Parts: sequence; structure tokens; C-alpha cells
Amino acid sequence: MDDLSGRKKLLKASRLKRGRVLDIGLGECGCMSLFLAKNGFDVIGIDNSTKAIHNSRKEAEKAKLKGTLEVMLCNADNLFFDNDEFDAVFSYHSMHHIENVERAIGEMFRVCKADGLVLISDLHENGHKVYDHEPDRTLLLEKIEEILRQHAKEIKIINTKNNMMFICKK
Repeated sequence: MDDLSGRKKLLKASRLKRGRVLDIGLGECGCMSLFLAKNGFDVIGIDNSTKAIHNSRKEAEKAKLKGTLEVMLCNADNLFFDNDEFDAVFSYHSMHHIENVERAIGEMFRVCKADGLVLISDLHENGHKVYDHEPDRTLLLEKIEEILRQHAKEIKIINTKNNMMFICKK
């Protein structure tokens, strides 16, 4: 299932128009990374799955991109990028796959520029049903919000049909 409307809402709410961005967790096809690159961003997408890397590269070869897309093998909780390297860091539907969410969010803020944004969108209870994931009674979303409050100057929270979105100023 493709959640294009969710990706559009997150990008619109962020007010980002261009820049160098990192996408945490490519998933089956690199959908968020491709979406951002199609919209003119210079994107690095990461995942810890070689299958996700392979599939994302294949999809990128077929796509018409206004920006650029590079995909690479990397763990979200141990990013090999420098401090303050990206204008924005995205995680779209990937936090529920990450073992150490606290460390991953800390890494997202570390590699984000001082005036940049950290954007996280993950499934709420309805989203878990739609995507046929085991519900967690909002425990992950509460944990994400708690961790974000330790790092962010400002947090905007948006609920959509399937997601809770966090837009954070570093």
C-alpha cells in the first residue's frame, strides 16, 4: 500500500522547498526518498537491508527526478555522516522497525543542521490496522514524542488518517 497523501501532507507541513535531506529507512521501494527527489530535493536514503537498497536503486533508475537520490546501507542508530550535514532528516514509517529509537532520533538531530528540521511520521492505531501491523497502543508514538521533546526547540504534531507526524525544529 502506498501512502502518497501522507508523504504530501508531511512535506507540505514542513514548508521545505529544497535542500539536502536524509531519509531514514527506505522500506520496500524507497518511496519517501523517491518522492523527495521527484520534488527537487537532493536525497540520501539509508536502510540496513540490502534488499531495500537494491529495490530503491531499481525504482530510482525508472523515475524522473528533479533532484538527486543516492541510497546506501547504514543503520539509523549509528549514522556515519558528519554533524550538521543535512537541511532536514526524515523518517517515514520506519521508527517501528528500529530497535533503538532513542539513539536513532539522537543521530537524526546530530546530523541535522542547526536551523534544520527533523520530521518523523509513524503509524497510529488506525494506521496499524490499515497496514496490518500489530498495534502497540500508541506506546511508540509516546516514546518518540518524549525523546523529541529532549532534542527539539519546537514540535508540531499532526494527526492524519493513518499517521502521527512530528515536525521538529532543531
